[in-house]
Amino acid sequence: MWRSRIRPARSSPTLPQLDGVTPVALLALLKHPLLRLGAAAGAHARAIAVLEKAVLRGPRPRPGTAGLAHALTVFHTELAKLRRGQPSDLHPSDPRADLSDAQLHDAAALLARLAPALAPLEGQARAPFAKIAALHRSVVAALSADATGVPAAFQGRDGVALESAFEEIAANASHADFAVEAVDYPDLFRTAICDRVVRRPPLSGVRLHIYGPLEARLQSADRMVLGALIEGTWPPEIASDPWLSRPMRHALGLDLPERRISLSAHDFAQALGASEVILAYPAKLAGTPSVPSRFVQRLAAVAGEQRWQEVCARGARYLAWARALDRPAEVKRVEKPMPKPPRAARPTGLSVTDIENWLRDPYTIYAKHILKLRELDAVDLPPGAADRGIVIHAALSDFTKTFAAALPADPAAALIDIGRKHFATLEDYPEARAFWWPRFRRIARWFAGWEKGRRASLAVLTAELQGRIEISLGERVFTLRARADRIERLAGGRYAILDYKTGQVPSEKQVRIGVSPQLTLEAAILRHGGFPDIPADASIAELVYVSLKGGDPAGDGVPIDFKNGDADFHAERALEKLTSVAQRFENEQQPYQPLVLSMWKSRYGTYDHLARVKEWSVAGPEDAESE
Repeated sequence: MWRSRIRPARSSPTLPQLDGVTPVALLALLKHPLLRLGAAAGAHARAIAVLEKAVLRGPRPRPGTAGLAHALTVFHTELAKLRRGQPSDLHPSDPRADLSDAQLHDAAALLARLAPALAPLEGQARAPFAKIAALHRSVVAALSADATGVPAAFQGRDGVALESAFEEIAANASHADFAVEAVDYPDLFRTAICDRVVRRPPLSGVRLHIYGPLEARLQSADRMVLGALIEGTWPPEIASDPWLSRPMRHALGLDLPERRISLSAHDFAQALGASEVILAYPAKLAGTPSVPSRFVQRLAAVAGEQRWQEVCARGARYLAWARALDRPAEVKRVEKPMPKPPRAARPTGLSVTDIENWLRDPYTIYAKHILKLRELDAVDLPPGAADRGIVIHAALSDFTKTFAAALPADPAAALIDIGRKHFATLEDYPEARAFWWPRFRRIARWFAGWEKGRRASLAVLTAELQGRIEISLGERVFTLRARADRIERLAGGRYAILDYKTGQVPSEKQVRIGVSPQLTLEAAILRHGGFPDIPADASIAELVYVSLKGGDPAGDGVPIDFKNGDADFHAERALEKLTSVAQRFENEQQPYQPLVLSMWKSRYGTYDHLARVKEWSVAGPEDAESE
């Protein structure tokens, strides 16, 4: 089963792009603690979450607030089609399908508030620096204005400093009238305000202060800790001047490079005058052994071996305390999770694609079907291999349904025309389309020749056929569901089941031993009358994977030639194994363990972080034996 992650092509937004604003940056803005948009802090949190889930996760929508609004409208339309049972690009298993109309209306209302706030900067391509800064200020004020109209961004110490920076730029507009590209404005603005220092307000009762060398010389403390006493930090490394030699620096009246070492030595000597002094330096820095500062080495030489050992012994007490923080009282091994939900919570039906997860990684079934956790797309996710497979599957499915009775005069051209309609969803992603479309054209030409050869021995052809059978488990019934890419009734009355693959094709061994049981289980459903208009006890002539990669060759038909037994035998065998597994999981003491097959451990699954695989999978000898 496949589902669409790419949204339909959208018309051009009425507002130009706000350069440099990505979905990640937009979410950072919307989730900023000072965002108000005419309401109290946090009032838009739920609407922001809905907007993120519906539009900003997955492939990037078109730029501008109008593009966001249009993407939200398109999604709402597709969701309405899905609920009415009409053909939709949204699959029922999509995590976004549970969004309600009220939630989407709240998200649309948020965009209606956001659009006028960002409008001053949308469409600005090149303008004087002072003008863009003035527009920037108005946008910040509009975004952070609460119900009373007071901008929260200009409150407090940092807010006052930001406002004064804008005012200073405006006051010197005559000196800031040079034209700036909008894409360069953020760096230029950051440079203009980087010399402003906003100090935190002092806190009463603070007993620990962190000072620099110069600040420490101006303060007095009962206990002084001198840290980072290693070469290269204290004293600092001497930077060689590539332009001026020592005589040239001396002639110009510039300080020699060694003067910094003298100043750091003075700071060190001044700090040693405190009542109690702790000298500290890391044994390693960034994983590399460090060299103690020459100041420490000289002090050890002057103190003598015995006195220096006494000093180090006193410091060892602090080291022991620090190390004790990282040394737990009891080291307890992290165990593999063994969830054992009650029988009522365990699933009573799965698709054939889920069965593979059930056999290899039962924890995936627990997380997906019992905990009801659905994976969300990443923010600003570029179209990937899964999206390519979705588009190609959809095109081939439409072609097979349209020309099930007979092929057109030019099958390749007809398939390319159908593919052009499905590839329209990639209009927003020209890079992906430019890479995938030529490959699809090669696939179409190969598929046309391959299809002519297949049709010669076919009697009936169906595509995207839904099927199901029920398996009795005693008190409950387990339903096995499937949607076959293609089922053929051959001239002799037997059947062939085909599956389109744009990725890796399972090997004969994986199918035979049952770790890739999709085709064999579809065959079992067919043999037990689970597909409409196909009688029970029908015989399977062949199981075929159709590899579609668009390279050289563009495609390949890969029949599963079993080393022993035929397709009927392996179909019944797969069903027996599934029945055994389903009956085993009817026992409430049977846990849903993660990664039960060793061949499955080399990949990182969707729910491995939830199963804490990285913590317990570093196996010792006893673990290897138990596995």
